Amino acid sequence: MLRKKETQRVPHKDPLVPPDYVEADVQAVRAVFRGTATPDQQRRAMEWIINFNCCTFDLSYRPGGGDLTAFAEGRRQAGLNLVWMLQYAPSKTDSDKISVRESFANRGVHFNAEEQAG
Repeated sequence: MLRKKETQRVPHKDPLVPPDYVEADVQAVRAVFRGTATPDQQRRAMEWIINFNCCTFDLSYRPGGGDLTAFAEGRRQAGLNLVWMLQYAPSKTDSDKISVRESFANRGVHFNAEEQAG
């Protein structure tokens, strides 16, 4: 659901409900798809996909039905695959891993307890 403020975006208990977004999120995702996104739009799009669309760091369990839990876990798995690609996938260029971690850390997104403590 379109929200006016970023602070109004919340994860939904029902994984079948489309995720919340603000205008800047939808414009960023569209710009990435078109290949015209600025670096800030690229980061915003990935953060929205990982955190709100996939609910990567949310608990998958949904009370009241195994189907809802399974659906939520499928979304979460897609997000975990993106995080793995960004952070841990073998790469010939170590600087890629460093720059991705730094760009997310600069925006307050941490992927493990070690980075949060630092």
